[in-house]
Amino acid sequence: MCVFDKLRPYLPAEWVDVLAALPPSQQDAVQEVRLRAGQPLRLSTPQGEWYVSFQGMTALRQPNILVCNKEQLEECFLRFCEDSIYAHQNELEQGFLTVEGGIRVGLAGTVAANGVKVNALQDINSLCIRLPREHRGCAVPLLPCLMDSGVVISTLLVGEPASGKTSLLRDAAAGLAARGLRVTVVDERGELSGVNGLMGCDVLRGCPKAAGIQQAVRCLAPQVIVFDELGDEEEMRAVIAGAHAGVAVISSLHGHRPEEVVHRPLVRELVRQRVFDRWVFLKGRGKPGTFTDCLSPEVSMNEIYWHPAGAGGRRRDGDVLFPSFISAG
Repeated sequence: MCVFDKLRPYLPAEWVDVLAALPPSQQDAVQEVRLRAGQPLRLSTPQGEWYVSFQGMTALRQPNILVCNKEQLEECFLRFCEDSIYAHQNELEQGFLTVEGGIRVGLAGTVAANGVKVNALQDINSLCIRLPREHRGCAVPLLPCLMDSGVVISTLLVGEPASGKTSLLRDAAAGLAARGLRVTVVDERGELSGVNGLMGCDVLRGCPKAAGIQQAVRCLAPQVIVFDELGDEEEMRAVIAGAHAGVAVISSLHGHRPEEVVHRPLVRELVRQRVFDRWVFLKGRGKPGTFTDCLSPEVSMNEIYWHPAGAGGRRRDGDVLFPSFISAG
């Protein structure tokens, strides 16, 4: 069964038939299916955005390309909600839905907000369907960055959207469990464990990350906790508490380069608290699942210095990767 067959319960049958008929090489390249009311169906790949016609993928907007009208979009949205919007209200307030198989659907529409808090999302006009895939073995090059003399090192994967963070975390969790380590996965959105589950891992599915980290430390005695997309101060406090309890944490963060992420208050606090000893920076959506650097931060006189991981935790001559120091203030 191809990955598009998982969409049959949610999309018009003729669309799925066209997608499933694409050559395997094109199917493997598709990361997301995008539906917008009154606009052509689009496929997101590392090489860019594509239209779809009954003859296959095309970079040109042609008369015979598939178009999603408003009624079809609303029908797809209801199917993803299993005809019960109320049952998914908590997810909708966060702007996404997760359905069987780890398929995540990002939503756009009219937002009703109270300050920075979203209270409701109405009049849905766009669906971004992220396709889950199991890339077994993709984390093999990463595992040496996660361990030192058999001990797991708390590590943060930093990358832009669609750069492979979730796939790497999933495979890393499975790889560490296969080595006999006790791994707990806090899977708030059902993406990490949604493809074929995670053999050998304890999975807290649908649990908010901060609560899941605390529950894991109290009840499951993990050696490693894995979760996706570190986001706010509450999650950071839970991670710090877990680290102080002697549990290694492996997570991810949206970002690009050290000189960019270091200006965020959350990142500066993570560095100051020495929560993550290693930071792996991914290459990006053009080469998902690959990384450029595995670095360790050091704080000196309220400044952050980055050096290659494995350099003994201290600044050494010749370690400079970026101009001078990067201010943490």
